[in-house]
Amino acid sequence: MVVQRTCNHTKGNFIETQAVAYLEREGYKILARNYAYRGGELDIVARDGATLVFVEVKSVWNNQQGNPAARVNALKQKKIWQTACHFLAMQKQFAPKGFDEPCRFDVLSARVYQQPLQFTHIKNAFEGTQVIPQC
Repeated sequence: MVVQRTCNHTKGNFIETQAVAYLEREGYKILARNYAYRGGELDIVARDGATLVFVEVKSVWNNQQGNPAARVNALKQKKIWQTACHFLAMQKQFAPKGFDEPCRFDVLSARVYQQPLQFTHIKNAFEGTQVIPQC
């Protein structure tokens, strides 16, 4: 349904914008948003000191939808990992060391129905070696 997809896209953009603001307040430098490759997408790519951080943003809008972070399942992790590999190979201005760049995968989750909006930040939420052994 087009209306539902448009609504979800609008909600997703809102939460991702809030997530960027949260990360910037925490001292992260935002490098890219919505980097896509072959059906995968990196919501946010940021730098935390010397570490390149691939951030997946998840949210729920009512208390019937469960834990948003739990939606980053093995298939989602694999897509994030594959897209991160493409980013490392292709985006030399952000990842000059390529695959030798120190990286991590974080998940930012929010229960939007709870006010004020707060994020749960799970650093090192998963490791690429758990998902797929090579790019």
